[in-house]
Amino acid sequence: MRPDILVIGGGVAGASIAWQLAKHGKKVLVLERDMLGSGSTGRAAGLLGQLRSSEAATSMMIESLAIVKEMESRLDTNIFVKTGSLRLATTPERQKETQQHVEFGQSLGLDINLLDRPEAQKLLPYGQFNDVLASSYCPSDGHVMPAELLDGFVRLGREEGVVFRTQTPVSEIVVRHGRVEGVQCADEFIACPIVVNAGGPWSYLLAELAGTTLQTCALGHYYLTTTDDVQHPIDRLSPAVRDYDNRIYSRPETGGLLVGIYEAEPDRYAMEDLPADFDMSGMSAARDNYSVALLMDAAQRRFPFLTDRVNFIVTHGIMTFTPNGSPLCGEIPEVEGLFHCSGFCGHGIVRSPVIGTIMADLILEGKERYDLEQVRADRYFDLEGYQSRADIIDKGVHSYAAHYGKQDPKLN
Repeated sequence: MRPDILVIGGGVAGASIAWQLAKHGKKVLVLERDMLGSGSTGRAAGLLGQLRSSEAATSMMIESLAIVKEMESRLDTNIFVKTGSLRLATTPERQKETQQHVEFGQSLGLDINLLDRPEAQKLLPYGQFNDVLASSYCPSDGHVMPAELLDGFVRLGREEGVVFRTQTPVSEIVVRHGRVEGVQCADEFIACPIVVNAGGPWSYLLAELAGTTLQTCALGHYYLTTTDDVQHPIDRLSPAVRDYDNRIYSRPETGGLLVGIYEAEPDRYAMEDLPADFDMSGMSAARDNYSVALLMDAAQRRFPFLTDRVNFIVTHGIMTFTPNGSPLCGEIPEVEGLFHCSGFCGHGIVRSPVIGTIMADLILEGKERYDLEQVRADRYFDLEGYQSRADIIDKGVHSYAAHYGKQDPKLN
């Protein structure tokens, strides 16, 4: 098959884009360096909170959830788990911010309310709420199961004619006279006038193959998951938690509790230094790892039952971050026909349903249905301080560290 459009990357972003493009009658080929979902997708927690910092971003999340529910109906499967979510405020400043958060959500028609401490404690009996001044609660939030979501995209994509090829790394993106002509895979050249870079942590390396700079960096992320414990039962529908001052999030997971952390100093990865056959599913972390120790300390403050006697496993993966915490979507002026879709900063799973429709609009129509100025792929093009790897990594680390805090406006 000679494709109309070629997508590099078989995670949720690439699979979602491929499905949406194929729905418009395009012949789409997806190339994945390893197995489908073997990158960041397979290490994601999948929390889905609908309320964001702008009306456009919130509308995108609401549409994402609607697409997931449509997929569930078509495929007769479960992808989304509706648990509701709590956002905790433990300082007067955060309490005021949470109040504004609730008022903004209500102005957009979301069912979201401010709870006092006893109300929040009742929803999450296994948590410690002595320091909580107030909480927001959105009962329609929850989490998406990453493997089930990816499987849904792939199944629906194949129904529309999408071809997925695994174990097929791209060694070159061929550009002539400022225009994409195709890609090289080992001894095979695949001609194609439109290429989508959805390579996750590898995306900046793929951009470099085409002679462009993509402002993403690869950062380590950790979460723990407890096993089912009759002494500490976790209701599978108990709400997700975002505890910004404590730098952690949590949600129920198969009878246990999943808790992750956005620490101040994440691990940094140079993807070019990793082996060609690097498999993210093989990443592991010991309990005495520094980031794991920080995670355990923070988790125990909110969930005191998480002692050393509790059985848990640690999941370690790599996230793709940008300087302002928003993804990079679209073309960069240097290369026509090369579209980027990367840098989801921990929200790739939950944004992927709607990002497929957005990228399809950009590629096929050259227009956007949302105000996407802050996610344009060319927003840092030729901007001083955003071109070297060192600068990009430093800004990405700052963005990660501030993920549960206030962003520095100078970095936006």
